[in-house]
Amino acid sequence: MIINIAFIIGTLLLMLYLISQAGDLGQMAQAFQTINLLWLVGAVACFSLHVLIEGLSIFLFFRYQQVKVGLGSCSLVGLIGIFYSNITPAATGGQPMQVFALKKRGVPPGVGTSALAVKFFCWQCALLAVGAVLWALFGSFVHQVLGRTVWLVVVGFFLNSLMVAAVIMLAISRNLVRAIIIFLVNLAHKVKLVKDVAKTSSRMDAALNDFHASVEILTKQPLQFLSLLGLSVLQVTALMSVIYFVYRGFGLAETPYMRLLTIQFLLYITASFTPLPGASGAQEGGFYLFFKSFFPDGTLFAALLIWRFISYYLFIIVGFFAVVIDQTYARRHRDKGPPATGWSAKP
Repeated sequence: MIINIAFIIGTLLLMLYLISQAGDLGQMAQAFQTINLLWLVGAVACFSLHVLIEGLSIFLFFRYQQVKVGLGSCSLVGLIGIFYSNITPAATGGQPMQVFALKKRGVPPGVGTSALAVKFFCWQCALLAVGAVLWALFGSFVHQVLGRTVWLVVVGFFLNSLMVAAVIMLAISRNLVRAIIIFLVNLAHKVKLVKDVAKTSSRMDAALNDFHASVEILTKQPLQFLSLLGLSVLQVTALMSVIYFVYRGFGLAETPYMRLLTIQFLLYITASFTPLPGASGAQEGGFYLFFKSFFPDGTLFAALLIWRFISYYLFIIVGFFAVVIDQTYARRHRDKGPPATGWSAKP
């Protein structure tokens, strides 16, 4: 965590240095002075809606599974996932830490994993579906803005689609997942991370059974899945809408909301799988490439700083406090047994 946070701070300092070299600091200062704060309130509201739906989606999944976890706990777990996703390469740390946080609240690892897998699947489907629809509706506009660099968007769609396919494979191919688990447990044993192979394999197999039982319940209730997917569409749209409020905050109104939203979706899809914490570097460079025609020279870098703070650094700040609260919760319940969840594999 220390290395990753140091990298994020270093990236921020490097970005500030490059901006100071590339732009006129006087113009940037003037741009900050003229920004309309009411529009920034709208941007923060989009951030808040995204965070709210993060916890609500987890809570709703557990309600469907008859698992007793409160909305407050689900919201806290959602923020923990956001924090670790943003400080680890390729967002790999979020889900494991969420599973651990849920386990402390009495949720079996298999059930917690299924909740996060379904949520991730819904998020990816919403991101790709809305992005594809907007690209189809505003194809000529996208080509006008991006030109030959549109191939980057194609690569982004391909990589994100691979992740959707991986989740589907995880959900339907129990034997394949079991083989992967056995391989990883044996590998961990060879490097002395696991002492008892049989016990660890048995525990992982039990978690796998819980996972598939939980997912199967949801597949038998398509309306439940559609409700989670609908929340994901609203959540991803809220996050992508931050750019519009930043744009309007600088007194700009030439480009309609839907067109800005289209370019933001395509930027996120393109940069999301950069193997660095928060896709650092790719997001900033992509913003310059994708949005330089929308912001005048004096406001471009100022807009980049504000947009990146609200859509990235603010998540880390809020998520950090969630992690601190969770650690306090863990200390208070360290000597107590796990709470009952009411988990049942029955629909």
